[in-house]
Amino acid sequence: MLRIHHPPKGEPVPTDFMVFLNGEQTALWYCRVSAMPYNTVWPGFQRPIEQTETASFISFEMQEPVKVRLVACKAFSEAIVRPLSKNIQPATQGREIMFTISEPGGYTLELDGMHHALHIFANPLTDFGVDKAAPGVRYFGPGVHEAGNLELNDGETLFVDGGAVLYGSVSAFHKKNVRIVGYGVIDGSREERTTANLLIPVDYAVDGGDLRCEETLRAYMRENRVLNGCVHLYSCQDCEIAGIIARDSSTFAYIAAGCERLNCEWIKTIGMWRYNSDGIDLFNSRYVRIANGFFRDFDDCIVLKGIKGWDRENLHHITVTGCTVWCDWGSALEIGAETCADEYHDIVWENCDVIHASHVVMRTHNSDRAHVHDMVLRNIRCEYSPYDLEGVYQHDMTQPFAAFRRRAIPHLIASPIYDGPYSQDHILGRTSHVRYQDITIYAPPGMEVPPCSFGGQDGEHCNRGIVLENIVMNGKRLRPEELKIEKDAFSDITVK
Repeated sequence: MLRIHHPPKGEPVPTDFMVFLNGEQTALWYCRVSAMPYNTVWPGFQRPIEQTETASFISFEMQEPVKVRLVACKAFSEAIVRPLSKNIQPATQGREIMFTISEPGGYTLELDGMHHALHIFANPLTDFGVDKAAPGVRYFGPGVHEAGNLELNDGETLFVDGGAVLYGSVSAFHKKNVRIVGYGVIDGSREERTTANLLIPVDYAVDGGDLRCEETLRAYMRENRVLNGCVHLYSCQDCEIAGIIARDSSTFAYIAAGCERLNCEWIKTIGMWRYNSDGIDLFNSRYVRIANGFFRDFDDCIVLKGIKGWDRENLHHITVTGCTVWCDWGSALEIGAETCADEYHDIVWENCDVIHASHVVMRTHNSDRAHVHDMVLRNIRCEYSPYDLEGVYQHDMTQPFAAFRRRAIPHLIASPIYDGPYSQDHILGRTSHVRYQDITIYAPPGMEVPPCSFGGQDGEHCNRGIVLENIVMNGKRLRPEELKIEKDAFSDITVK
């Protein structure tokens, strides 16, 4: 069975492709993405539209292989379907492109590079076990809904069905058993961002402030006009986010701050072109699973942060698995940069495809007091492209991006320990017992081995017990001397 989610009337319809799924025609969904890796330090306001471009996506549910037939609006010479690990080889004839998707997942079709890509969300067929008419269920069916800022209560389920667009945001404060499910879109584009806004609820100003207190948090968010994003959970327990497409957030799209026992699966981020439009950020949360998501973001994609005001809680027992990640700026899979917590531990990143990276594929960005330990990154597939551009900071807002021909090789791994511009504790941390295992690099011909860097400050504040095992590039296992490892005099790195 195939169930297609058609965009509702009133939504912009891109014309980059004609699309047929198992012979049935559907329209493209609209999104806006970053066109270039050009960023600036938090300015408060929104990013210039000239630094962006339009793109598109399609969404459907499948129980069987789906034959995709596309007709491009313009001629092309190269068609690539990612992730490359899926080994989908499109057949082309003129402007026609054909391939088959055999299993659910997040995919992209890219013609002659990364611009104006088509994003494909192939979902498992499900009704999420929800009775739409049951008490405690808020149901939004196909169509456009101006919902504003929704707040959920204990035991409530928000169901945003495929083909629905909910303009607004969703939040919960100190709630239990909340579910936010469905294959619809939660769109944050109505939220304007100005210099009067605060990016996230972070207690820089009040020494010792505790944002785990609901009254304190609500007052702080009102007084500082904290941005809502798409889906934000604060001090919640036993909750689920499943299937949702977050589009065009003014800040971090998904936030779980001080949460416990949270399951996130088949969620997506797309249309993240604004400054600091992270994918999903866990602030001082524990017992969290993020599975089978698709994240394309202009800034870090999947991030574990320790944030001042939440930092009486550690981050632990967190699993990220089966995700597809496209990072337009920053890091794809990241710890930090803020690491305000005593410990991060028992963390697994596995079976993920990073189809595009900007600065770093995997970064442990320890810039506060935390001891990050007992973490494994395994079976991570890292794709490099001849179209990768050098990231540039914009210091003069009148200057256009001038690095279109400056190609870059993003770091494979970076694990710095420092006190820097994003530090909140200003106390050095340390990182130990981290394993990078079965890491696969897909690289264009002739590309050099991407660098790995490990930076410490002294014998205590450094990387210890770090293991790199079975790093493979274009089918060849790299010997220790072939890896490009940059390290300080204190760090302990073993290559197997």
